[in-house]
Amino acid sequence: MRKFLLVFILFTSKVAFSQVNENFSDGDFTQNPAWQADAVSNFTVVNGQLRSNSTTLNSNFYISTPNSKALNCTWAFDVNLQFATSGANYVDVYLISNVADLKSTNINGYFLRMGNTNDEVALYKRSGNTGTSVKIIDGRDGSVSSSSNNPFKFKITRESNGNFTLERDSTGTGNSFISEGSVIDNTFTTTSSFGFFIQQSTASFQQKHFFDNIVIQDIIPDVTPPVLNTANTTNGTNITLNFNEPLDANDAAIANHYNITPGNIQPSSVTVNGAVATLNLANQLATGNYTVTVSSVKDIKGNTAAPQSKGFAYHKPYTAQPNDIVINEIFADPSPQVDLPTMEFVELWNRSTEDISLAGFKYSDPTTIATFGNDSIKANSYLIICAKADTLEFKKFGKVIGLSPWPTLNNSGDLITLANQNGTILSQVNYFDTFYKDAVKKNGGWTLELIDPNSTCKPSQNYSASIDPTGGTPGRQNSIYLSNQTTAPLQLLSASVKDNKTILLTFNRGLDSLQATLPSHYMINNGVGQPQTAIPLSPSFSTVELDYAQALNRNQTYTVTVNGVSDCGVNTITNQTLELVYPALIAKGDVLINEVLYNPKSGGVDFVEVYNNSDKILDFKDLKIATKDAVKDSVVSIKIVSGNTLLFRPKTYWVITTNPDTVKAQYQTQNNNFIKLSSLPSYSDVSGSVILLNKDSSKLDQLDYNKNMQFALLKDLNGVSLERSSFSQPTNAVGNFRSAAASVGYATPGYKNSQFLEDVTPVEEISFASKTFSPDNDGYQDVLQILYQFSKPNYAANVTIYNDQGVLIRKLIQNQTLATSGQWIWDGLDQTSQKAKTGIYIIYTEIFDLNGNVKKFKNTAVLAGKFN
Repeated sequence: MRKFLLVFILFTSKVAFSQVNENFSDGDFTQNPAWQADAVSNFTVVNGQLRSNSTTLNSNFYISTPNSKALNCTWAFDVNLQFATSGANYVDVYLISNVADLKSTNINGYFLRMGNTNDEVALYKRSGNTGTSVKIIDGRDGSVSSSSNNPFKFKITRESNGNFTLERDSTGTGNSFISEGSVIDNTFTTTSSFGFFIQQSTASFQQKHFFDNIVIQDIIPDVTPPVLNTANTTNGTNITLNFNEPLDANDAAIANHYNITPGNIQPSSVTVNGAVATLNLANQLATGNYTVTVSSVKDIKGNTAAPQSKGFAYHKPYTAQPNDIVINEIFADPSPQVDLPTMEFVELWNRSTEDISLAGFKYSDPTTIATFGNDSIKANSYLIICAKADTLEFKKFGKVIGLSPWPTLNNSGDLITLANQNGTILSQVNYFDTFYKDAVKKNGGWTLELIDPNSTCKPSQNYSASIDPTGGTPGRQNSIYLSNQTTAPLQLLSASVKDNKTILLTFNRGLDSLQATLPSHYMINNGVGQPQTAIPLSPSFSTVELDYAQALNRNQTYTVTVNGVSDCGVNTITNQTLELVYPALIAKGDVLINEVLYNPKSGGVDFVEVYNNSDKILDFKDLKIATKDAVKDSVVSIKIVSGNTLLFRPKTYWVITTNPDTVKAQYQTQNNNFIKLSSLPSYSDVSGSVILLNKDSSKLDQLDYNKNMQFALLKDLNGVSLERSSFSQPTNAVGNFRSAAASVGYATPGYKNSQFLEDVTPVEEISFASKTFSPDNDGYQDVLQILYQFSKPNYAANVTIYNDQGVLIRKLIQNQTLATSGQWIWDGLDQTSQKAKTGIYIIYTEIFDLNGNVKKFKNTAVLAGKFN
């Protein structure tokens, strides 16, 4: 067979004392070091390991690398044969060979054979052809025992006198080396190569030989004493100590080398196997934490360790007590299916810190008893029990035990009991379908879950329907676990008015329903006193309805005091107070439309801002928002602003929108006064109407907007809101709604408008708030406020703007009927909606009445501009 010489490169880049140091991490076996094979395709590197690659049946092949170490050295390497070895399927590892070709008919050297008919690891000497091979260390038969995975680490030492020592670790960890024997042989003391020779037969053995972590180096003298790595016990009688290297078996077997505290316990005997020492105790340990101290133990080279200690814990078998294991979840009615299997189950929860044997335990209902076999439930873990035939359906959720006979769970209710091997009842539940507290879930597909195993409340409060989307939580923590308890104290969350004689108090969790019925636990000031009755409302019992003999007053603030009410745990409220407001009814003029965004930015949403213009506390529950049908001129798309009481305090701004987060992300906001609706009325980008209605649908305010109300010089109206300038002017007064200023980002949701104009008292019949204005939409003096005040009403007015040359600029007001006082707004635009030039302008005002009385006024104002 033609040979392929891969590369001959001396290994010079490794650690100084290593002749060979190879882990194939570079994915290559052609260099550093160079390997020679009879065919390059017979080997490959897979996941950092050298693997056989030949697919030839009944064949042998090899790979080798130069090596000159033969005396006073060690060979260490990993081999994993992922098949059952035989006389026709094995690996020879040539530690010493006088030739690189391991298929040669004439080889002088030593090799380790892994496999063969005895499934062993043995060391051979070869003096010429294969027939001269002699076994010089006979390893244990059957040590290569797996049919699919034999991960071995090998360590072979040859001292200067020719003494071979063969050690192997069949765990593949490097922590459990055992000796296969020693022999002195000096037949061959020089070498040229190290390598692997593979013999394989059928296809089932192909590509299943793996090699890695090859180190050939001079012997490093062992001067380090053994180190205790771990100590543990599974039965409290035998303690296993794991060291980092094999021990001197005779020395390590001396019992007084070891001491266990607390108790100053010495073992009655010690069993030593390589790096493992097992301490055998005369008496079983009690449950607890222990420390073992090892003194003066030696390794096989005679190095003596200083005293060292390791801790370990032991849990002694335990007899379950009541409430150690609880009936945690009940699946009585699996149909219709939500997501769980359509079979009944009960989940048990071991709440204790002990692993508990279930042998002899009984689970029953009034007609059927099932007895557990030799099984157990671990500490703080869950166990699903079901009919034996249904076991496979629940395995994916956790540990399952099938019982036969199975006590069938009645859908409407049943009494189920768990008792230990002595007949002591550990947990018992007399459940009913009313426990679900949910009309839909009561019909099937949902489990009943235990809320709090320590609760003193009745089971009807302590079990409820699962809220997990799958219908239940078999094998894991309940979805409603401790929903009646938190680290926070029991608190009164809210007090609201149901009607003028009925108050609803809502708490942060369910109450003890008996304690909650006592009227003496509740008090309201301002002469109201205790309620006539107190009724906790099912199913959660977290809300109490208080009924009073006398009516409460609107727009009145009361103080509610709660004292002595308990939850289902151990928490009690002591003299907690809460403000209760009975809101006023909304009247026309109380709530005003203050800002509207009808044409949002890309990705944005509409919003409507409202303002409480009254001195009253109002309720958003009484407010509706709508729009107008453009054809029929009727109110349509009516939306209730809040389904629950939400206080609307005087002089506050609130934003109504479908997505508060989007509004907050796109604009500056100064508070969290946002109300989220699932949908708003549809507001056109061109024109439309925003309407506010009272709870009886009477109209409170209406803004009829159009895009011409925006600042005419804006090129892009997307995302620009219309802001109200004056609360005292009618909503639809000319100029009362204008574009929000650029300086605030074109909208002011939730706070004072950028275009708001403070009311100014006129000092003459015609006057200005300021004689100078700059219409640049920066939020400062953007308009000219023309104020008027007359001694009597019913005048009509015309207002015309001229420049200082007398040229007509704008007909601002024509035949408008006036109140006794008010204002007009000039935004600085001319008749063609172009911005007028900076300069002096004449405001010519003419008023007249039906009797022919006429008054004329000429006033001047300055339209200013900014210097660039």
